[in-house]
Amino acid sequence: MSALPLALTELEQDEVFPSLSANQISSYLDESIRFGRESAEGYAYDGNLTRWMDRMIHAGVRIRFADRKNGNHTEWVRAQYRRKPPSIYIYRFSLEQLKQFFHRSGYRVSENDLIALHLFHEWFHHLEYSRLGRTDLQLPKAVKKRWGPLTLKQPLPRLREIAAHAFTQKAMDLPWFPLWLDHLLLLSEQGWSKTRIREHFHQIKNRYRQIMEPEERR
Repeated sequence: MSALPLALTELEQDEVFPSLSANQISSYLDESIRFGRESAEGYAYDGNLTRWMDRMIHAGVRIRFADRKNGNHTEWVRAQYRRKPPSIYIYRFSLEQLKQFFHRSGYRVSENDLIALHLFHEWFHHLEYSRLGRTDLQLPKAVKKRWGPLTLKQPLPRLREIAAHAFTQKAMDLPWFPLWLDHLLLLSEQGWSKTRIREHFHQIKNRYRQIMEPEERR
């Protein structure tokens, strides 16, 4: 499944999404994905996890493997980046969940690659603060409210996640957008059948087309 429809599901979670036009949505999706992919130049993962972890540590980033404090695995947080001090936290339950998922699906994926999948996403967020600038602040702010001649605008934080997924896909040379895996895992954990999951992705594609078609006809 292509990146754009999946990225739309991320953008839809932003509070100002209902006020965006089709043209704005298209622009935000394209630009955040482009920003993430271009930022991945020079960060190609070659399977050598130790080398990349050393590079991150030498850049001043702490890497920690942690258990969830509340034990709630339904909250969809696999890893986190914290600015002070710069730290990447990878949750062990996520690694185990991914390992089991790929095993059930008949794929052999190394634990190092699963760790890298988490690391590169959070590494991008570190780069946003240390070198690149935040994705949502690189793109135009969206109108949140209007009071007569006054307009309140704000950035769209969800663009940062879209860019991080695009960065990870490019850096790891993945044939799929990482958000696709998140959807698969969440629905599988909820006991959805393969048929129902396929229908879910079909609906995502249709929703994307329905939103984009008016913009494409102009």
